Amino acid sequence: MVSLRCRGTRKLGTGHYMSNEDETPPNSLAFAYSWQNSQWQRLCQQVADQKLPHALLLAGPKGIGKTHFARALGHYLLCLSPVNRVPCGRCKGCELNLATTHPDFAVLQPESGSRVIKIDQVRGLTEFIAKTSQQGGRKVVLIEPAENLNINAANALLKSLEEPSGNSLLILVSHAPSQVMATIRSRCQLLEFALPERGQSLAWLTPLAVGQDPDYLLECASGAPLKALELLNGDLLEQRQSLASGLLAVAYGKQSPLELANDVQRGEPLLVLEALMQWLQQAMRQQLAGLEVQAGQDEHPEKQVQYLLAGTPSAIAYRFWDKLVAVKRQLLSNANPNKQLLLEELMLDCHALLRQSAVLTQSRQQMVNGLV
Repeated sequence: MVSLRCRGTRKLGTGHYMSNEDETPPNSLAFAYSWQNSQWQRLCQQVADQKLPHALLLAGPKGIGKTHFARALGHYLLCLSPVNRVPCGRCKGCELNLATTHPDFAVLQPESGSRVIKIDQVRGLTEFIAKTSQQGGRKVVLIEPAENLNINAANALLKSLEEPSGNSLLILVSHAPSQVMATIRSRCQLLEFALPERGQSLAWLTPLAVGQDPDYLLECASGAPLKALELLNGDLLEQRQSLASGLLAVAYGKQSPLELANDVQRGEPLLVLEALMQWLQQAMRQQLAGLEVQAGQDEHPEKQVQYLLAGTPSAIAYRFWDKLVAVKRQLLSNANPNKQLLLEELMLDCHALLRQSAVLTQSRQQMVNGLV
């Protein structure tokens, strides 16, 4: 495989680019997941009909395996004798892919320590595409995430998309296709991926979630199975649960919001933000459904945080949601915001939201106790 990138680490908190989209084990071929069968069959038919486009844009939520799918497609296209629409595993092309040394397969991702794909990387890609295939077949390029191409890199990539090499395929993977330059989107065939059905995700996740509740993992990952599996790495679950416990302590005056901000900044700010967004989203759904949850009904800290957020006036909850979306955009941008200040501001906002709801909850509980 052509070395056009330094693959980002998947460890949280390192400052490196993170991706939980590719779960291809080392020294193995990739095969599409069961929930990707319709997209796989569609592309295989295009290959059989010789109607495969020169560029694909795989779009959908993060954590459902789009990058893994792209790698599987690359392995399939570079196999010399595929069987039943999967690579044979025995030919020269498969041997090279198994060793991750196929000279006609290039992967372009942000370099270590960076969130963006830079113009020099794309220039190297352009040279790769211009050369003749070393194995006499197709050349395949995987670019992920496409929205992280900086403006110069995106403009440089346009030339390859406008004047494609005769037997090359560019596979762009995007978790936020609206952030991909419009001129790039228009030159790619869009292939959309949705969250798998819950039953499919649980069937895949359950054998892998040893010692953990797969339903809880999937709930934490908002239904994305690979993201759920990622939570088993390191102390991600502990970070999430500590955040919930810390928010409850802030709500009931047992910890200051700035102390909590200092605690959570040791982890990955994006994890904090996504947990807050998920709890707030579930609370707003609860409000819309007119459901009431009594304090103490569910002792899990995350459920208690949701309960308190559901007690927030809907207008304030929606404004806070808009702020969380804006902060997430900042964290994912190339602006390199001050993460400590962002977290401190978020924890102060959470204190304001949760404290009022917590006081009302305590008052109601005291009234109930008085009546009893």
